[in-house]
Amino acid sequence: MIAQLGMNLKASAGGVDRYFSGLNNALVRQGVRVTAYGFGDSEKAACLGPANKPLMQRWKAVREAVVPRRGRLLASHFALYALPALLGRRWDGHVVHFHGPWASESQREGGKMHTVMCKRMLERAVYHRADRFIVLSKAFRDQLCQGYGVPADRVHIIPGGVETNAFQPLDVVEARQRLVWPQKQKIIVCVRRLARRMGLETLIEAFGQVTQQHPDVKLMIGGQGPLREELEQQVLRAGLSKRVEFLGFIPEATLPTVYAAADLSIVPSSALEGFGLISLESLACGTPVLVTPVGGLPDTVEGLGEDLVLKGTSTEHIADGLGRWLDGTLRLPTREACREHVMKSFTWDRIAKQVCEVYREAGWRPQTS
Repeated sequence: MIAQLGMNLKASAGGVDRYFSGLNNALVRQGVRVTAYGFGDSEKAACLGPANKPLMQRWKAVREAVVPRRGRLLASHFALYALPALLGRRWDGHVVHFHGPWASESQREGGKMHTVMCKRMLERAVYHRADRFIVLSKAFRDQLCQGYGVPADRVHIIPGGVETNAFQPLDVVEARQRLVWPQKQKIIVCVRRLARRMGLETLIEAFGQVTQQHPDVKLMIGGQGPLREELEQQVLRAGLSKRVEFLGFIPEATLPTVYAAADLSIVPSSALEGFGLISLESLACGTPVLVTPVGGLPDTVEGLGEDLVLKGTSTEHIADGLGRWLDGTLRLPTREACREHVMKSFTWDRIAKQVCEVYREAGWRPQTS
């Protein structure tokens, strides 16, 4: 039996939650006995309650629900919730799915020093109680080993997967009709949390430069976050209000249509990008993606096309990539090639089998349902 402990049970809550949902769905399809615990408003028995409860109440909910039993392995996806499940308890094994350096991300977003220190201490307490680790890329393996002193021989690199039944190609005209988007303009899509390290300020600045030569192009930015107002003001000052549109929160069911409706998607991250599941979701829908050379982003397009990795994260680098695409001098793969790239290496059924091998190393003894 595997106890999967995540953050939010709703896949639409974010990239980590889509990973959590996709992995658990694949494990169930393969007959693995697994219980997925998380917060939210779900009616599932393993729901630990609302995510906005006070921290001590959330910890109590974890402590009471996620209980080690004989033959049970804990697979944790977020250190904050893993700690109460570990303290004073003995599991048959513990595997950490490392989705990123929580403390460093907080520091990057301007978190207070004492808050960052507390988060780092909590992470260390959880990671030093793990038998194995799963990371999405070489970049996050290095972060984990160098930042937290984790032995490299305990770390396994396994990429994320895509729910390819949900993220499928769709006719561009039909997709744009559903979204009431213009049919004749070129459209770039960027789906991100509106936060500092996502590179959105740089993207908007670069896009403004490109539109001076290519005015008939539109940028659609999907997502929510603390920078929304600041980014809107940046767009207003740059005179881009008619060319940049903020879509707000995009439900998971709508995401495939958004990607399919675009000519190109872009991931302009400036730091701490462990993998970039959104780039694979775009490719699964047949839409090529440009990525910055940050963290694990290049891994998502490796073998598909060298031009898909920008030369840097600066305004000039992003403007150069977008400009060459609009000029027709940047080589993009076909929609069919994008889809095939994902189907070959990044389906959840394939990824789940690799994850199970790590669980076995950590002490899990499979009992199929």
